[in-house]
Amino acid sequence: MVKCDYCGKDEYMPFRCKYCGGYYCSEHRLPEMHNCSGNYQFSRSTTGQTGFTPTGYSYSPQSQPRTLGIFGKNELRDLGIGLGVIMLILLSGYWRALLSNPLFLTGALLIYGSAFILHELAHKFMAQSLGYWAEFKINQQGIMLTLLSLISPFKIIAPGAVMIGNIASWDHYGKISIAGPATNIGLGILFFIASLVSGNGTVGALAFVGMNINASLALFNLIPFGVFDGAKIIKWNKYVWGAAVLAAGILYLI
Repeated sequence: MVKCDYCGKDEYMPFRCKYCGGYYCSEHRLPEMHNCSGNYQFSRSTTGQTGFTPTGYSYSPQSQPRTLGIFGKNELRDLGIGLGVIMLILLSGYWRALLSNPLFLTGALLIYGSAFILHELAHKFMAQSLGYWAEFKINQQGIMLTLLSLISPFKIIAPGAVMIGNIASWDHYGKISIAGPATNIGLGILFFIASLVSGNGTVGALAFVGMNINASLALFNLIPFGVFDGAKIIKWNKYVWGAAVLAAGILYLI
């Protein structure tokens, strides 16, 4: 939840003022309703209609951070819960490796966790760089489905997602959506380079695990329908989507 900067009311999906950068409830979302300090020009026509003509873009997320900081009040808690749930999924399939090779399994868990966390943070930070409120929140139904898949051969990983307030255009939607898979593809390339220089052994095996996990996560999120990132990316730019699928597919096949 984010508090309205004017009245303090808690809002799940607040409105962001593009002139002053503040976050407001529906009642105070217009500049004249919250005594906007940003750079805008107010005008009223003879018909009584009100309009706003921007004369500058004064909001800079880097120089004017939110009072809650980079993360929301309960966001780190939600990220921790989501991470713990997906760790259970990995352990359910590879728990025997804990006894035979605990070092390898520990490394695989760290790689798996970082792939999930960095994917979600990429969405969040891209949205924030474009001036939007963005926060990771767990989803109770998603967590239940994920936990139920512990006893199923088909694993579901959906403990939560980054919630973003009031996206203004498909251009922004596409950039925010591609940030997650692109991060996994970048990590996969780094692990590929590590596999070339590390040779055989535990480090080399973990490098291939890193390639596989990140490529799989990227491909899964690039599915071009439903709530997946791919559905938003392909509507924004089908060539970007195709390039991402090709890159992730090559990493997966390697």
